[in-house]
Amino acid sequence: MKVLFVGSEATPFSKTGGLADVLGSLPKELVQLGIDARVVLPKHGITKTKFHDQLKPLCHFKVVVGSKQEYAGVEMMEYDGVTFYFIDNEYYFGYRDTLYGHYDDGERYGFFNNAVLKMLKELDYYPDIIHVNDWPTGLIPYLLQQKYASKPKYKDIKTVMTIHNIAYQGVFSKELMKYLDVEYSSDIEFENMINYLKCGIKTANYVTTVSETYADEILYDYFGFGMSNLLKQRKGSLFGIINGIDYSDFNPKLDRKIAKNYSLYNYVQGKTENKESLRKDFGMKSNKLPIIGMVSRLTEAKGFDMVSEIIDGFLRKGLCQFVLLGSGDGYIEDFFQQLKNRYPDNVGVYIGYNDAMARRIYAGSDIFLMPSRFEPCGLAQLISLKYGTLPLVRLTGGLKDSIIPYNQYTGEGNGFGFENYDAQDMAHTISFALEVYQNQKIWKSLVKRGMAQDFSWKQSAFKYLDLYKKLKEE
Repeated sequence: MKVLFVGSEATPFSKTGGLADVLGSLPKELVQLGIDARVVLPKHGITKTKFHDQLKPLCHFKVVVGSKQEYAGVEMMEYDGVTFYFIDNEYYFGYRDTLYGHYDDGERYGFFNNAVLKMLKELDYYPDIIHVNDWPTGLIPYLLQQKYASKPKYKDIKTVMTIHNIAYQGVFSKELMKYLDVEYSSDIEFENMINYLKCGIKTANYVTTVSETYADEILYDYFGFGMSNLLKQRKGSLFGIINGIDYSDFNPKLDRKIAKNYSLYNYVQGKTENKESLRKDFGMKSNKLPIIGMVSRLTEAKGFDMVSEIIDGFLRKGLCQFVLLGSGDGYIEDFFQQLKNRYPDNVGVYIGYNDAMARRIYAGSDIFLMPSRFEPCGLAQLISLKYGTLPLVRLTGGLKDSIIPYNQYTGEGNGFGFENYDAQDMAHTISFALEVYQNQKIWKSLVKRGMAQDFSWKQSAFKYLDLYKKLKEE
């Protein structure tokens, strides 16, 4: 079976979020299961800078964009056993310093979607399934229907659309239609605007999202961001498959970026040394307090209004230390900078993103806090489990699917959780976790249980493989 993944980013070539981790890991697992899985991406400026000498030119052709004929080159590189293709256009991608946020994003990714389908003919490569991801690839199922359905080698291609975060939809003015080289229909329009994500949801054969709970949640208005009614219509073709993580990358036994390597069998010493190293990194006082860590975008959707409301009380009472890495809304950044100034011995703050520092937080914290308003899947809670740091989460989306709150009566659980999006409920759960921390026998059993769990991509890859087989049989 041949599966072509199409996305806007993938590690190690380009990354802004979890989508890149998925496209950098899932195809590799499918290849190991015997699938001919390949990936096609834009050749972004960052890709050109990092990998230019390793990319092999294959072909080039023209793509219609309004009244223009735009150049599209195709380059290739094999990485971890997976063939990656890159669509090259200097103006649309090579000169840009970021992946999104440009005035012509609709035109740029419209060009990319058209180029991907034309690339198949140029390479004489026709997959059984094209697996598109998020709004930047949402036109492909529609283009396949509208422009290629009558072409013999295209007509049997099936499509899967994965929603990684339904809040990002690719919404543009109807003026964009003149650049897309396809006829307008209601499939592409939503609330009198062009909506790329809606187009993909409407026209793909199957729609998936990145956890079972999130697949249920987005059927409701609160989580659906306007798409809930359409998704209800497609409920029979909507599936949730939780993401995995790459244990060859996120593994405290192998990770060269943390202070001390450790495994399930010697984690106590490893965690102790990593905690002390983390305190030194942030100029914090060496003591016996548990460390609560966060690595996150600093936005209200990640629960920072609740964190801001209650964290001062825990620090004022000397109950814990707190470490944060992330960037985002200025008022949230300012709040935590001020928190650091008030409690310099017990608070560490890094504004920005630093992969090595993020891993040191996973390795050096005791509790990893994720109080998200919504969370399609989440990878951080899976990473923290592997690093022996117990997640404390709001039970939504993939957090609910992966974290079982500790039950003091039955002993089951791999972390801590609360249901309501309420600061006091979160504070109560933090207090409970800090209380459990004082009983190190129980705490160690929870840590060991979390570290032993398997959230590898292999588990998810089997589920995707079953889905592909089901779709192909249909």
